Amino acid sequence: MIDFLRTLPLDGIDMLVSWNGSRVQVRDPRNDRLISESAALGAITGLTVCPVAWRDPLIATGTGDGAGWLEPRSGVAAHPDSPAGALGGMAAWAGTLLAGTSADPFMLIRWDAGTGARLEPLGRHEDQVTALAVVDLPDGPIVCAGDRTGAIRRWDPRTGARAGLPLVVGDDIIRAITPVLLPDGRRLIAAATADLHRWDATTGEPIGVPVVVDSAAVHSLDAVLVNGRVELITAGSDEVVRRWDAATGEPVGDPMPGRSATVLHRYGQLTLAVGTLTGAVDLRPLGQPHPDRRT
Repeated sequence: MIDFLRTLPLDGIDMLVSWNGSRVQVRDPRNDRLISESAALGAITGLTVCPVAWRDPLIATGTGDGAGWLEPRSGVAAHPDSPAGALGGMAAWAGTLLAGTSADPFMLIRWDAGTGARLEPLGRHEDQVTALAVVDLPDGPIVCAGDRTGAIRRWDPRTGARAGLPLVVGDDIIRAITPVLLPDGRRLIAAATADLHRWDATTGEPIGVPVVVDSAAVHSLDAVLVNGRVELITAGSDEVVRRWDAATGEPVGDPMPGRSATVLHRYGQLTLAVGTLTGAVDLRPLGQPHPDRRT
């Protein structure tokens, strides 16, 4: 079964990065060709792709001991492992990897993705960080860190200062966060517990009521523009992938079985990739082909 699924750009092609419970693999979704495969790894707590300005993007993994780094073309270690204790949520921003520690003092740690060097921590969270995302606003980026208490705290990654009051969903664990840019220019913060929650990213005001997903826990959340409408793609512990209108919260299309999901371009076609229960990846077209994309 595929528990993590990510998109990685390589030579102008959207590649698929997956974790099958033992190894990290990179495949070309056009023909399912295996590009690279890591050595057998222990359990991982997170998987993200870190863009680096002067080299290929790197694959970062979170473990019970810290962060690991993989080269996408070979699957070998790009840097030595970075001890930091057990890691929770992870996100990439401006050539750095951000991650929250799972034990007190619950630090938000940063690494230089290009060198693997550990940087000064961003700050200290109040509880175990379970989800991270970076939201780009007109005044600058904001790091959103969700935790086990149901709160999202926001930070300025340039200064380490807090940005506004916490966004609170109750006492449910925040398991995923994603930024949303609507066609009318509004920017939202979307977060997942067992439900979907949305806020205005500038004011912090909630948008509508929580959307019931019918899953004990949503652990994957992505936003994508499809035919002029922004959709939220969720994957939950009930092993179902769903699509939602990000502005209204209404469901889109039919649910489909799967443990994980990501969105990529394949031969110019916006495509939903679903990690199935059998360990395969199901590719489903979304929207219309882009006339300028050939790969």
